[in-house]
Amino acid sequence: MITPMEIRNQQFNKSVRGYKEIEVKSFLSQMAMDYENLYSENAKLKENIQRLEYELDKYHKLEETMNNSLILAQQTAEEVKTNARKEAELFMQQAKKRITDILMIYQEIIKRMGVFSAELKGQLTGELEMLEKNQGKIDELSNFFYSSDLKQLVEQLEKITLEEG
Repeated sequence: MITPMEIRNQQFNKSVRGYKEIEVKSFLSQMAMDYENLYSENAKLKENIQRLEYELDKYHKLEETMNNSLILAQQTAEEVKTNARKEAELFMQQAKKRITDILMIYQEIIKRMGVFSAELKGQLTGELEMLEKNQGKIDELSNFFYSSDLKQLVEQLEKITLEEG
């Protein structure tokens, strides 16, 4: 590519019927300035394109990072949900086992209370039978001591002690 300096320094051979030198130099000078402006603008545009490509690449990397982060976040969320489900299931199993254990303990307590109640009833029944036997003996003794024969005997004993004295 030709440079603006080369345009300015361009020399032409002189001929008899050639162009006016001032016009050619003026035209070449104008061409050099326009070419220099275009050359400078082209360089700026290339630099701008390079900068935009760099930023675009940066945004592509950022997009890729965000996509990876999103995928990672989704995977993490799934893992958290899975772990939460597993923990909930474990908690439920432990709770069911504990409830079963407690119910078995209550059943054992009720069973023992039944045995205790039966034993107590047996003891009380024995005691009640003993009381009834005692009451029967008391009744027999009462009948004996309150009988008319005993009254007569006591009266006779009283009479005997009065007559002797």
